[in-house]
Amino acid sequence: MRFKNIIFDFDGTLVDSRPGIVIAFKKAVKKLTKKETNEKQIVQLIGSPLVQVLEALLGTTDQQIIDRGSALFKKYYSEEGIYHNNIYPEIESLLIWLKKSHSLFIVSNRIETFMDEILKQHDLKKYFIYIKGTDGTDKQSKKTDYVKYLMDKYHLKKEETIIVGDTENDISAGKANSIYSIGITWGYGSESDLIKAGADTICHTSLELQQFIEKILI
Repeated sequence: MRFKNIIFDFDGTLVDSRPGIVIAFKKAVKKLTKKETNEKQIVQLIGSPLVQVLEALLGTTDQQIIDRGSALFKKYYSEEGIYHNNIYPEIESLLIWLKKSHSLFIVSNRIETFMDEILKQHDLKKYFIYIKGTDGTDKQSKKTDYVKYLMDKYHLKKEETIIVGDTENDISAGKANSIYSIGITWGYGSESDLIKAGADTICHTSLELQQFIEKILI
């Protein structure tokens, strides 16, 4: 195998955005329901589309309520939450190394404008050829479609392309597009879910991911 293209997930893979996301969802839910939200429940939902997260946290599919929740989340996140995030250890050194011989991309269920801002905060945008996120209105994950769009747009060969992510959504998107999938365990998903989704390889640290990629380049 000789992979030339790597498609990364964002939240839980490159950046630990948990603190800011939790802040914004807690405030939005409390504003609408007057109730406190369990942080663990929020974390388990990170990586899913905004609409799905709000439906779970608010316990409703009422579109008017979801729309209000969405507007509040965006408000609180843009005002405060977006500044509470951290790059995972050694991620930038990994990107520097990969950029020398690979084409790098991002596909995420994250709202694209927020993702773009966080990448600028950490000066990471320069490593990626293309970044694809959402506008926050999707009711279901469209990551499979986004990966296909990306591969068509840049004429990426399936046998030369990897997807790397921390949840089953990432692995499923890879499987649906017939590309190699690497599940990573430093994010928000569970190793058992990654294995169940059919990840071709599991890596537990960014160093392990680099070592695996080095090995398959030999």
